[in-house]
Amino acid sequence: MDNLISVFMNYKINRLIEYGVFAYQENSDFVRDVFSKYFNVYVDNYYYGIFHTIEGEATYNAKNQKAELKGIMEEMLVDYRDDELNVSNEEYTHNRKVIHDLKDLSDSLLQLDWILFDGKNDIFPKVLNFISDNDALRKYVIGRENDFMRLIRITYQTCFRLLNYEDNYYAVQSRLFEQHKDMAYLELVPRIKSLSTYRKSMVQKVYQDDKLGQPKVECLIQKVSLDILKRTLEKKEIPIYFIEVSSSFVSRGKIKNDVMNLLSNPLFRNHVILAVNYNTFLNQRSAFSIGYRLACIQDFVHINDIYQKTDNIAKEGVFSYLIVSDYRFKDRDFFVKYENDMMQMLLFEEE
Repeated sequence: MDNLISVFMNYKINRLIEYGVFAYQENSDFVRDVFSKYFNVYVDNYYYGIFHTIEGEATYNAKNQKAELKGIMEEMLVDYRDDELNVSNEEYTHNRKVIHDLKDLSDSLLQLDWILFDGKNDIFPKVLNFISDNDALRKYVIGRENDFMRLIRITYQTCFRLLNYEDNYYAVQSRLFEQHKDMAYLELVPRIKSLSTYRKSMVQKVYQDDKLGQPKVECLIQKVSLDILKRTLEKKEIPIYFIEVSSSFVSRGKIKNDVMNLLSNPLFRNHVILAVNYNTFLNQRSAFSIGYRLACIQDFVHINDIYQKTDNIAKEGVFSYLIVSDYRFKDRDFFVKYENDMMQMLLFEEE
């Protein structure tokens, strides 16, 4: 199972390729491969903040996007020199022209991808205006605008269904932290409404079974992925999310592959921090050497020496946050005033 964001981005790339093939009116494997390289770079740049040919730290903007496309074009032209003796002169010349042509066409299609639609009836006027103002695209699709719109409408309807999917069985519950409104600890909870009190209690009992640990976290990851994806596409601010890594999906010093695959999307990693119980971390330390930002979640109610425990956690040097899940009120002052340059203390708001 792939992360939902990755699935969406692959769909986006494939649809952009369809737009490009339609506009360029050539559907060869070579053309598709060139478009794929340009559009994969766009996803890396725009959504993941990953740049391939720009030196130093870069932010996404139209200028840097053009520079990246140019850099990728130059790399493709250099790589294609190796094929000069393997194909005819005519094909070699044609394919080099394709690489050049598709750079500018791709740039236009990517600008089209930035447009936000308020509904399917909003597609025609906005795309038509864009085409009329964009020379690089207009010369390819003039006289075929309606067919081009049809491709865009198909994409919009598919994305709309995905982004507006509603699950009637499970919901994500957020717990906020004191003085940190931009952060939330997330849990998956059942939300079956049409059950008697008795049956709801039975559902809750089954839901707590350890055997459901991995399926629950997989479901939670996908729901959080959908939320991050929607906020990204709508250009809304994304909080920092914490998801607890329970011992049920860590085995022999490794996070299980099914879960790890869901965690691997760069956009997801930018906004999600894995929270792990300190004992789980100590028992499965090697599982958390995965380049992820980590938080330690710890119940201090039954800890006699909270100072030593906190110091031990901080000295691990791997935790960016310490989430205090519970504590004795007499110890509150310590947690509230705690300061550490490497690890931030978080207390849940009272429910």
